[in-house]
Amino acid sequence: MLVLGGSAESNHAENSSSFVKGKRYSFSLFTQNESLDEQLASIEEYMMKKGWDNIMIEEQSLLNEAEDVNHEVVAEAILAAKNDGMAGIVHHVPLS
Repeated sequence: MLVLGGSAESNHAENSSSFVKGKRYSFSLFTQNESLDEQLASIEEYMMKKGWDNIMIEEQSLLNEAEDVNHEVVAEAILAAKNDGMAGIVHHVPLS
C-alpha cells in the first residue's frame, strides 16, 4: 500500500465543517495502487471531492505490513483504502 503525506488547502464552505476555508492542513493518504505517477489525477479528484484544493504531496512510502498498525484511526483508513482503493486522514489543526 502506498502512503502519501502532504498538505492541502480547505475549500470547505464557511461554517460547514471543522476546517477553515483557505487554511492548509496536513493529510495522510493510503492507496492500493503503489504507483504515484499512475494515479495523480485520481488523487486530485478524490481530494477535491472531499473539499481540498492546492494539494501538495511531500512524502511517499510503502506500507508492507498494514496488520502491524495499532493506531485506530490509521487502521480504519487502511481498511477503507483496502475496500475502496483510496482513503485519507486530515489533521484538524491548520498548518498556518
